[in-house]
Amino acid sequence: MNVSYWEPPPTEWMKFNVAGVVLEEVAECAGVSKEEKGVACALFLGRVEARGTDLSEIMAIKIAVDMYTEVSRKAHVPLIIKSCSIAASEWLSKRYYRLWPLRKLLGDINCGTKQLAHFQIAVIDRKSNGMVDALANASTSRSSLFRASW
Repeated sequence: MNVSYWEPPPTEWMKFNVAGVVLEEVAECAGVSKEEKGVACALFLGRVEARGTDLSEIMAIKIAVDMYTEVSRKAHVPLIIKSCSIAASEWLSKRYYRLWPLRKLLGDINCGTKQLAHFQIAVIDRKSNGMVDALANASTSRSSLFRASW
């Protein structure tokens, strides 16, 4: 049995876990940001226009970066995004992996991350992303994107 536990972000960093799913050709995404004690401070969930799980993960990353830059314009706190998609990570970190149709979306994400003190994307096992994965699966009942930060 494989057990995974929540890990706090590195000291003085914020962490956003994101997930994207495709169920019956409908793509959903979700994200949860938790502070070092594990208390959620931002979340989103809803449908996105995507064709495939990797693209829905990219959409989730874009929403997370947008939310984070809106909330933290004055506080230059580094951000780590944890995603289950190896492809999404490679598209963001290695320019030569980028797909031509995604150039604007990936460019928008890069623009957002340049406003941050530091940005890192990490690939994690889907099992350790349980809460976010459950939110993404639950978002099928929503017709619009829900965002909340406090």
